[in-house]
Amino acid sequence: MLRHAVLTTALTVALTSALTGCGEEEGTLSQAREYAKEPGNQIAEHARTAMHELDTVHVEGDVLDSEGTKITVDLDVSAEDTCVGKVSIGDGEISLRAIAGSAWYQGDEEFWKSIAPEKGARIADRVGDKWVKLEGELASLRAFCSIDSLTAQMVPSEAEAQAVGPAMSAAGPSVRLDVTHGDTESRTYVLAAEPHRIVKWTQGGSGELFFSDFDEEFQVEEPAAGEVFDLAELEK
Repeated sequence: MLRHAVLTTALTVALTSALTGCGEEEGTLSQAREYAKEPGNQIAEHARTAMHELDTVHVEGDVLDSEGTKITVDLDVSAEDTCVGKVSIGDGEISLRAIAGSAWYQGDEEFWKSIAPEKGARIADRVGDKWVKLEGELASLRAFCSIDSLTAQMVPSEAEAQAVGPAMSAAGPSVRLDVTHGDTESRTYVLAAEPHRIVKWTQGGSGELFFSDFDEEFQVEEPAAGEVFDLAELEK
């Protein structure tokens, strides 16, 4: 697994865990309170179904890898494991594109320095603004490019989920699920209205991801052959 390992395991929206009663949305908030009375595992199953039926989603936020390095993502993701956007790893950043079974990235100088501290500046100069095939340890970033993979991290089918109560989200009133999977505990926020999509996931101080722009189309193109750099050239 990549040393910048992915999930153990936003649009930057405010999702608060308390409802203080907004009069103009009383009916909708009432619906959220009622939905929160359903079994947590049933709500989790609704969320898995709703996320699986999505064509696209935008995911934004950050997680910590096993070494404590923060990974920040800002990606459009499709049900066909296609994605496009930015990923920050520590002080560096890459642009990421994935189509079908292939993926490529462009790294800035700080990214290359983090990968190869002694040679990073030289590598950045050699590679320039060309794309590099995503493979090796970095290939684990592809987990961010799959809606089903992300969903499985937030509400694993074998996990126990408890509905704690209603919560506000930018997309509307939601239900907070406390999810326990082995020794891992997290919180997943599910829309009270159908379809019951996931709008936020948190895991203590280790990560926070937001989901938005459901089923909004986006475009991603494979880099032309002349725009791709083969890292094997660095050995010549």
